[in-house]
Amino acid sequence: MNTNDALLTGVLAEIEYRREELQRAGRSVWVDRARRAGKRIRAHRAEVRVPAQQRREAVQAPARSGEITR
Repeated sequence: MNTNDALLTGVLAEIEYRREELQRAGRSVWVDRARRAGKRIRAHRAEVRVPAQQRREAVQAPARSGEITR
């Protein structure tokens, strides 16, 4: 086996590894999308009513005397 064959074998192994990783990542994205779609369908069937969120204003509490504020 010469040097070129060893390099080619290494490159082919790396390509196969990366292909499997990309395939695995693509599969997980598909599974996540399917899971989200399933949640939407189940929520719609259950007819759960979620009240709209109301925006709350930030209120600063007064500092107590003798307390150091930062």
